[in-house]
Amino acid sequence: MPRLFFALWPDDETRNQIDNVARQFKVQNIKPVKKSNLHITLEFLGEVSDQDRDQLVEKINKLQLEPFDIELTKTGWWRKPQILWFGTTHTPKALLKLVKSIKKCVKKQGLKTDKREYTPHVTIARKVKEVVIPNKALHIPWQVNSFVLVVSNTNENGAEYQVLKEWFLEG
Repeated sequence: MPRLFFALWPDDETRNQIDNVARQFKVQNIKPVKKSNLHITLEFLGEVSDQDRDQLVEKINKLQLEPFDIELTKTGWWRKPQILWFGTTHTPKALLKLVKSIKKCVKKQGLKTDKREYTPHVTIARKVKEVVIPNKALHIPWQVNSFVLVVSNTNENGAEYQVLKEWFLEG
């Protein structure tokens, strides 16, 4: 069964900005996230049957949410999963509403949701054993007009993400 997740998928300009700043980190033995895979996860679903996916899509189709802006303003590192990331110091209420709405649909479909507190972030590198985070200000604006359902395919080159469906936020 395919592994699925909902995400914010940056436009080309935002994706380029994230990638350009991420490449400034000079850390040895890390695994940088491919530029084409950069995103903010909204809800990770894991393995989902085609039937559950189709029924979940029908539920998500009924959501009516507004676009919003997010600004990536901080860099962080999580020691245990060894992840280097860009995040925000202020999480927009519209983003939290989007995540809550998606979780509600996922639960209604009978699928499991992530119980951890939601922390929006873009993973920029994996297998980061230690890092010195520069005091340099991070400022990457991101106008969010849609969200997507993504399938994660693993091959010899690692994970390849493919957008299955996009929903536009209209306000």
